[in-house]
Parts: sequence; structure tokens; C-alpha cells
Amino acid sequence: MKYENIDLISAMRQIMELHTKHYKEDFELDAKLLRDMAASESAEDKHLLWMSRPNGTHILREREVYIEDTYENKTWEFYRDQTSDPILAYAVEITEVKDGIIHGNLIELDYAAHVDRMKQLTVSVDKVAVTFEDQNTYYLPFSSYRRDAAAMQKDHGNLKSVAFLPEGERELQMILSRERFKTSYHAKSGDIDEHIHQLAVQHGKKAEMLAPLPVAELRKYVAIKQKHPDAMVCFAQNGYFELYGEDARKAAPLLGAKLLEKKVHGKPNIPVTGFREAEWVAGSHKLWKTGEDVLLIKSGEIFKELKGADYIPIGATLMVDSTKCKIDAVDYAADEVRLINLSDGTNAVPFTESIAYVRSFVEDAGITIYDTIPKKASERISIRDKLKTTQKEQPKSKDRPQKIKGKDMEL
Repeated sequence: MKYENIDLISAMRQIMELHTKHYKEDFELDAKLLRDMAASESAEDKHLLWMSRPNGTHILREREVYIEDTYENKTWEFYRDQTSDPILAYAVEITEVKDGIIHGNLIELDYAAHVDRMKQLTVSVDKVAVTFEDQNTYYLPFSSYRRDAAAMQKDHGNLKSVAFLPEGERELQMILSRERFKTSYHAKSGDIDEHIHQLAVQHGKKAEMLAPLPVAELRKYVAIKQKHPDAMVCFAQNGYFELYGEDARKAAPLLGAKLLEKKVHGKPNIPVTGFREAEWVAGSHKLWKTGEDVLLIKSGEIFKELKGADYIPIGATLMVDSTKCKIDAVDYAADEVRLINLSDGTNAVPFTESIAYVRSFVEDAGITIYDTIPKKASERISIRDKLKTTQKEQPKSKDRPQKIKGKDMEL
């Protein structure tokens, strides 16, 4: 099965929690490597292989797995030959990073069959390109590169990167391209939540049940929703921030979550969706980035409030690629922000950019950008009004203290 456009770290963590009993901390190293690969500009860094074992996890760059005698190659095949551990294996494809969340595809693999085929396709390594902190790159023999590189660090600084160069690079690229195509082509699209649910059942874990909403809690929610009718109210219940009714219907596709039904004692069921409390930043930002007002309520109090107008603040001025611009309008449905180049003066011609692109400059500007939004006429105070206010606040002449003349002035 192929699980597409998912939060990779979240899904993999849930799989690990179910299948890996010991050395769960290995996954933190996996998550770090995923973040590093997501930030890399290399296309090859977006393809990895991941395994969850009863005693730990491993994530490896796919390219190196197909190069004979590398650490990645030996690690991937070791558990096929030396253990009888039940292995959950996946191909990992990083597609994009949105609001700090790494999105991509997770494809189930038959681990044993994959290793047997990989052994027939590996290519021999020729040299290793090692780059040091001083930016110098050297090409060393594979058999001695570790020893040689260690000796060179005194003159060149620590190792910055290591790249294995096979004898047949073109052959390797053909193998990788063919294997990725076959893996993706034969995989059927699946639901990651259903996959995780099935794993929970297989491991004897009790599936999480959607707890009913007490009437008293419903009353609290309704009171808050009436005060904030235009906001998407996320109401904390049993470890989740839940959205109900029309909010739930609107939020489910934005969150990539299921639309379920919530039982309410003595009342009809209501639509519900949401996200875990621990993932409130990612969850709330998925809603906020569509221009919605988002209100997180916990224990009856406002936990976090995000104003849709603050995501792309209309009327604000900011620097976009070293050009001073004004945000004129935003169309969330079309993913467009209309900007006006202020450096063009009276000949300024509006142009558009994507929301994500403009948002990156809004974040760089920080809170100071909101000071550049012109106030409404009703909010402005004229100089005359300021003077009148000042005069009213000043004491009248008869109330002023009298100056005492002469040598005996009181201090």
C-alpha cells in the first residue's frame, strides 16, 4: 500500500510506537535525518528506506543501500540474513515541507523480498568523495577512506559530507529509477489511519474509541462558539482538540483527517474531527494558513488564538526580495497574494505571488510588520483633537501654584 501526502514523522512515530518495543529512542535519530534530508537540495536525499524492528529502527538513504559494502547496504540486509525478527519496511519519499511539517509518501515493502532483489542489483563502489569544513573535497579509495579522512582532519577540519562514487554511476541511476517506478506503480493507495489501526489490532492494542461529549461540555462549547461565531473553535477533549458541526466539515479536508460522528448524551450525534493536543501547533496552522480565525480552548479558557488576518496582513508593507511592497489583497482559494511595488511610485503595477512565498517574508519581518498597516479613519486622532485633549487634562490657572518672590522661597 502507498500512503500519500502524509505527515511522515507523525505516521512513522505511530508505527514505531506499536511495533518497536525496545530502543524507541532510535527514532529520534530517524526524525533528525528526515529533517536534514528534507532541507537538502539533493533530489537523491528525498528517497530513503525505513524499518521498524522489535528492538529499534533504522532509516537509510536509498542510494547507498544499493552500493555494495556501504554501511547502509550492510545494515539493510543484515536483519534478513542474521535474525528472524518481524520487520516492517517502507520506502520513504519526501515531497515538501509545509509549516515545519515534512510531507511525503510511505510505501509498504516486503522486507525479505526487497533484500533478496537488492542483493542482485547492487553496484561496486570505486572511490569516496569526502568534503571537509574548509570546503576542500578529496577523492579517496573506498578501502581506506575512513583512515585517510581521519588523518586529514587535522589540516582541513571535521568531515562535512561523504559521497560514495560507484564504478557505474549511470547503472546505479538506472537501477534506482526502475526500482522506484516498480515500487510505486504496483502499490495501491491506502489510508494511513486505517493502516495504523490494523497494526494496533495485530499487536493486541486497544483501538482508541471516540469518547462521548458530556452535555455540560457541549454547553461550554456552544457558549464559546456563540461569542466567536466566525472562528474555527478547537475544543480540548480527551487528549484531542476537536471541532464540531460545520467547523468539522470544513476542517477535515484541511487537516487531512476523517470526519466522524460524536455521541452526545440525550442528543443527536454531531460531526467531529480534530488533532492531538500534542500536535496543536501543526494542527492549528493547517487551519490558520487558509485565512481562518482559529481558537484553541482548553479547560474552558483560551489556550491559543490565531487571527486569519494576521497570516497575510493586508495593508502591511514588507521587503520581498529586497523590494519594498505593500500587501494589497489575498485570495486563499486561488493561492494568490496581490502586491504593489512601492518603489515604482505612481506607476506601480500590482503583481501576484503564492501565499507560502509571501508568508515566508511576513515571518522574517516578525511583529514589526503589523505597525505598517494604516489605521482606519475612525481610529486616527487628528492633531486638533490631541491638542484639545491635552488642554482638558491641564489644570486651570486658578489651581496653579503661585510662585513666591523674594529671598525666602520655599523649596
